Amino acid sequence: MTPNRKWLDLGLALAGAAVWLVFRQILNLIWDFFRLPVLPDLPVSIPEVLAFLAGVATFIALRRHPKVKEFGLEVLNELAKVTWPTRKETVISTGVIMVMVGIAAVLLFVFDTAWGTLTRSFLEF
Repeated sequence: MTPNRKWLDLGLALAGAAVWLVFRQILNLIWDFFRLPVLPDLPVSIPEVLAFLAGVATFIALRRHPKVKEFGLEVLNELAKVTWPTRKETVISTGVIMVMVGIAAVLLFVFDTAWGTLTRSFLEF
């Protein structure tokens, strides 16, 4: 198995987990709304099992679909070509952004204060 295939399988597994989480919430709401029976002797609730099966089915369906496999591998190949910044470049860029955000915040504060003072004096006139 190629390294890209492992990453693709991880992504598809995460998609299955997301489906499981969403379906679990939806099915629990439906179970509570319609007051469907809950079997207390089971270690896991019925909505939980159904949601898990939906997640597994999603993973299997996505993994077997040739277009999904092709698209995912193309995305991973393109990501492998990306030149990522070094730690030093990232720290410098973060510092520049923080300074620029600070300057923008000060300017907005000055303009807001001036506009508020101008409006207040106009309304009191």
